[in-house]
Amino acid sequence: MSRNDKLDPLETLESLDTEPEPSEYDQELGREVGEAAMRVANGELSEEEFHEQYHERFKAEFGDDYVAPGGIDDE
Repeated sequence: MSRNDKLDPLETLESLDTEPEPSEYDQELGREVGEAAMRVANGELSEEEFHEQYHERFKAEFGDDYVAPGGIDDE
């Protein structure tokens, strides 16, 4: 297979559905968490700040399935 025969990633991306699959979970929260995780990876946000920022939203979203990381207590 020559280099010209490979799929163009941009064409592949454009051919995908633009709407996310239906989910029982909040997809906006997922996008926000993904962006915040990138900020953690880039050193712009600490892990502690990340968990403090999303703790209550995770509890609301996942209920009893959510287990907080050590050091974060329920008030």
